[in-house]
Amino acid sequence: MKLLLLRHAQAVAGGDLDPDRVLTSVGERQAAAMASRVVSMLPGASIVASPWRRAQQTAEIMAQELGARLVLNDSLTARGTAPAAAASLEPYFSDQGSLIVVTHQPLCGQLISWLTDGNLYGQVVSPCSGALLELEWPARGMARLLNGCDGAVQGDDHAGR
Repeated sequence: MKLLLLRHAQAVAGGDLDPDRVLTSVGERQAAAMASRVVSMLPGASIVASPWRRAQQTAEIMAQELGARLVLNDSLTARGTAPAAAASLEPYFSDQGSLIVVTHQPLCGQLISWLTDGNLYGQVVSPCSGALLELEWPARGMARLLNGCDGAVQGDDHAGR
């Protein structure tokens, strides 16, 4: 199965643990650009996202482009841990299809590290960027990194978490 782990698109300035921060106009363009890339890369993908507003907005833009249903998952907030988040994704794994996960830093970087090499060090992940992984089950060290995904758009300074 292919798993695309993404950090939400650029959000307005504020506290990292503020669940109500919204996307900037640049963030909206980032999410739309990423959705355009993903529609051909992962057709028919399911989308699971943090319920925090900025991640939910990013995922909604992508779900609309992909014609996918969006499921919100409380384990994917910035307060989440990689092992708990991975365990919460188990019900979405199947032999076919792909999954897009929209989350926050530091969890996004920690999930990439934990799934690919079993470590919990946090990789730095820019807004609307992440990694495309291949794996059979969301467990420690079980994923293979296919490539990184950068959601930069013109006028983007990668500011804002």
